[in-house]
Amino acid sequence: MESIPISDPYVPRRYIVGFSREMASFKQWLTDPNPTTSLFDVSGIGGIGKTTLLLEMTKAASQAEVLTLWLDGQSELATSGAFLSGLGASLEIEYGRRREPGLPLLSFVIEELTRQRSVLLIDNCSRLAGIEGWLMSSFLPKLTDAGVLFVMASRGGLPLQWYTSPYWGHRIRAFPLSLLTREEVLDYLHRCGLDEMLRTEVAQKTKGLPLHLAMTVDVLHSKQSNPGASAGLDEIPGTLSADILREAASPDLFQALSVLSLLPAADQSTLNRLLDPPLDAAGYYALGNLSFVRRTAYGLTLHHVIAGLLRNDFAQRDAAQFQVRRQQVFQLLAEQFRHADTRQQRGIAAHIMELYREFLPSAHAYADFSTALSPGVHTPFRPEDLGSLQQLLAAAISPTNWQSELVHAKAYSALLDDIARHSPEGICVVRDDSGTPLAFCAGFWLHGSTLPMLDRYAPGILALLSDERVALRTLSRESADTLCVLLAAVDVRHPLYGPEELGALLMRQWLVEMTSGLRGIMFTADPQLNGLFQILGFQEMGHIKLNGTETEGELTRWELDFRHQTFDTWVKEVIRQTGPTGLTALMTRNESRAEMDGTAAKQILELLFRSEEMEQLPVVRKMGLRGTAVQTCVQNILTATEAGYPLTQLDQSILRAVYLQKDRNKNQLADDFHMSRTTFYRHTLQALDHMGHVLTRALSEVRG
Repeated sequence: MESIPISDPYVPRRYIVGFSREMASFKQWLTDPNPTTSLFDVSGIGGIGKTTLLLEMTKAASQAEVLTLWLDGQSELATSGAFLSGLGASLEIEYGRRREPGLPLLSFVIEELTRQRSVLLIDNCSRLAGIEGWLMSSFLPKLTDAGVLFVMASRGGLPLQWYTSPYWGHRIRAFPLSLLTREEVLDYLHRCGLDEMLRTEVAQKTKGLPLHLAMTVDVLHSKQSNPGASAGLDEIPGTLSADILREAASPDLFQALSVLSLLPAADQSTLNRLLDPPLDAAGYYALGNLSFVRRTAYGLTLHHVIAGLLRNDFAQRDAAQFQVRRQQVFQLLAEQFRHADTRQQRGIAAHIMELYREFLPSAHAYADFSTALSPGVHTPFRPEDLGSLQQLLAAAISPTNWQSELVHAKAYSALLDDIARHSPEGICVVRDDSGTPLAFCAGFWLHGSTLPMLDRYAPGILALLSDERVALRTLSRESADTLCVLLAAVDVRHPLYGPEELGALLMRQWLVEMTSGLRGIMFTADPQLNGLFQILGFQEMGHIKLNGTETEGELTRWELDFRHQTFDTWVKEVIRQTGPTGLTALMTRNESRAEMDGTAAKQILELLFRSEEMEQLPVVRKMGLRGTAVQTCVQNILTATEAGYPLTQLDQSILRAVYLQKDRNKNQLADDFHMSRTTFYRHTLQALDHMGHVLTRALSEVRG
């Protein structure tokens, strides 16, 4: 039997941060004039702070003069006898309560717990299964009307049968512990006396895991007291936390965790495409029961910080295998992206950018992608945001370059008002956990109604749109697919995040929005931004010289056009520019084995009735097929009664009209399909992409 551990002799003075929600609920129960018997289910990974929280609850209960007992589940949950013996010994040692001779131990414990308000804290409840039947049938029913609070801490939380119990389910409150926020980490480091410059670096590297944070501080204090020791901060990042996670899962599951860290979410079949040996149903179920794994509609997923730690560990343990697995995941996600809805596409795009974040700038004047900040769930601009955005813009004008180079500074406020009024969907907002805006960019979607306002605030832009102006003037708002960004600002005074971190977060979220088949246009004369846009795969589209604005000089027009290239093609281009030779070669090898894309399918369809010319196409020559065989295969696909997945009947109809019948122009075709020309163009690209998948399978069968 262990007495309540008031202090740990191996740990120096500790400062407690977080737990506000949990402690508020605990203190509310302590002060409730009519307390009911309840259960608090505390769960979380090793090192997240479960024991620390129970110790804080112990102190609060003692101060409230409430009977408080502590059990260690490692040794005192093996049998009902061990459980009762632990409670009996604790009552005697802590409170001097002795059992009368002949009184059964169960009766003694129940009598003492019902005598007054009581708190029973049980740490390490993972071994509860051995006695949970006895607890629910013989022990807890005797305390139904008593004022007893059970606080049960474990990695995976209480099993499902506790929550579905008609007697106890409604008495349980779940408290899954999360990682510390940046604010809580910095608060802790400040209390520990760390230098301000060191705090930021430690906060970034410890990722909010409490045990990792506390041990890092111990290491730094130790090294500061030993002048001959090296700083050692570079040795800390992934190893300690990955070891904790490895210990939290069985060895059989750790490989699955490593692969899961590369995916936004995965069901059993998706995981097994990347695992050798595959995970059976029992293993997948066990994986889902780990406290740091969450079940979603798309399969199992990891907290983004935990996933980052596991990825770092994977890359350090086996760099070559990590590159192979990451590239396999990339190909799999690129395939899923093509068939996903817009919301899923945003999630996949954000995940792939995080997966390859190392190839984005880590030291840039406007965007530092090295910090693993998550943009969270996208929330569109709301009218009530406008006041906060105006404040961000006003604060950013003077000390930084977070302003437009196209527009007079005096017109910024009016421009933002007009964008919010006439083109609110052109505002991209990054928020903190409470929903408060941290950064934004804003511009007009280009169509007939917005061109006059664009001309009013930045008249020189229209000169660079001369080739499109006529079409844009008659384009409806619903058909617009091009956003011209005019304003951007971040919270330059934020106490927790630097402007460059927020800049990277804003750029990531904006890029994710563009991936759904849109085009973004930006203008700048800033050499730093010109360099950033080039790295991020923007295309230089011309120059403009403006006089009388905040920047008198030549501005470059940059475009990122996802209407004419796929998201995965863009990612590959960014990696080719910034990645190592080995990774580029790996991607090239994988591309050679990849399915036929929409561009190749279009080339075949355009030459469908010229079989000899078709045979000269690289994709056809590579397969070693005759043009007539490919022609027959394509015609069969497009005229089949049931379209082969992922080709739809609409896809078939569009491709037949465009490439087989060829008796109408694009405007007529768009009208026939009840679409705008822009929408019809998007559907055609999607149909070609789907055709590439089906044609790959069909031609492979022809080759035998």
